[in-house]
Amino acid sequence: MFFSVTGGHWQEHTNEFTSKTLIFSDEEIDKKDLKKGIFYNLPLKTLANEIGSPVVANTISLGVATYLLGLDFKICTETVCTFYKNFADLNYRALESGYNYATQNFSKSKIDLPKPTKKNTDAHLYEGNEAYGWGFLKGEGNFYSAYPMTPATGAMHFLAATSTTVDNLKVIHAEDEIGAANIAAGAAFAGARAGTGTSGGGFALMNEAVSYCGVAEIGLVFYLVSRPGPATGLPTWTAQGDLLHAIYSGHGEFPKVVIAPGDIQESFDDGVNSLNLAAQLQTPVLVISDKFLAESGASNPDLSKMKTKVEYGEIESKPEVDFKRYQFTKNGISPRSIPGTKNGLFLANSYEHDEFGFSIEDAKLSEKMFQKRISKNKLAVKLAPKVNLYGSKDAKKLVISWGSTKGPILEALKDLPNKSDFAFLQIRTVWPINPDLKNIIDAFKEVLVIENNGTNQLVTLLKSQFNFNPTKIINKNDGRPFFPEEIVTMLTNKK
Repeated sequence: MFFSVTGGHWQEHTNEFTSKTLIFSDEEIDKKDLKKGIFYNLPLKTLANEIGSPVVANTISLGVATYLLGLDFKICTETVCTFYKNFADLNYRALESGYNYATQNFSKSKIDLPKPTKKNTDAHLYEGNEAYGWGFLKGEGNFYSAYPMTPATGAMHFLAATSTTVDNLKVIHAEDEIGAANIAAGAAFAGARAGTGTSGGGFALMNEAVSYCGVAEIGLVFYLVSRPGPATGLPTWTAQGDLLHAIYSGHGEFPKVVIAPGDIQESFDDGVNSLNLAAQLQTPVLVISDKFLAESGASNPDLSKMKTKVEYGEIESKPEVDFKRYQFTKNGISPRSIPGTKNGLFLANSYEHDEFGFSIEDAKLSEKMFQKRISKNKLAVKLAPKVNLYGSKDAKKLVISWGSTKGPILEALKDLPNKSDFAFLQIRTVWPINPDLKNIIDAFKEVLVIENNGTNQLVTLLKSQFNFNPTKIINKNDGRPFFPEEIVTMLTNKK
């Protein structure tokens, strides 16, 4: 079902239509020009003018769809009018107009949807940003600072609204991304389970704070929601172009963890995981999402009722005199103290330092402190989310990807004529790379990589870690997400 609310819109999507696609448009067409689909004239402009506003064409279309799909008109109007309560009357009349027009003109085109055999009373609709926000709350996150930037703003809006009813949650609208990151770093230093969020351009401004958290060993979460760049780019579209930006963020060399959710549930999970990892590893942790996942909605079990495990890391509650905040340990993790703890005073600055935090320039001690920090990567590999492998291990071909491409790939694999030939490897932790990944990949004869960017960033990353030569690389970099049907075509095309 396709509604063309502006002139020339449907013509751009003819390659996506099937013989059963219902196409609704204001335009009069010569049906010879339509190769696939069934065309209906829907006078959106006329109906909108009768209501008194040209902007309700999409709401009229929803009314038509509600009738054709046999949905509950009352539920539809209550949902829309409650959400847009300032324009409730206008939207109600638009929905009613579309519904009535469809009743009178499209009754023979009704679609009989299968009735659910069991009502799922626990299903709720969430966007990725909201799911991440719920995970942040369930992970006992209690401080979040950000500056609005599409498409990450939804997380800040959700947490800000929630902060009015949740105790011990502080949300700060900072003056810019530099301020947001450094305020959050200060909160994390003070003992908060803290995070900040932005998109690519804002994250560029946060890079010095990332580096500072690395040397000062401050566990801070950065929620990076990508959109196409460079610069302002396509601010309301999607891309996976910030992978290497995230992994190599911050000047100098220090440990960090970058995890990538692929759906609503994983967005929630990584809201929790990121806070736990930040507390356990005392280093920056990035959750990298994108516009497609962060602002798309899907049903999911009630996130507010989900049980989670909260990890607080090594906190020294009774430090001895001459407390060594950056004490050398086997795994690189030094017990930290919360400011105000008796005998727990220490210095946290941006200089290389000794075990007490005092600045140094000694060559051997500098190298030893670097090795202490970087050794956390081994522990990070053990603690961070593991890969997901879908399909048979006996399949001949392995599809590899990360992030929001998960949904379209899984849908595509269902529709492949030779689905038993394919397996799908979703990389959940994109940094540090688990060395066991190579053993999984080498078990397959053919390897195909799918990325929503133009420069094969995951391929570049894997090549930097081990011998990796995929059979085929599939990219898309036009601001649009992958669609299952195009993935099917790409996977079955031998070229």
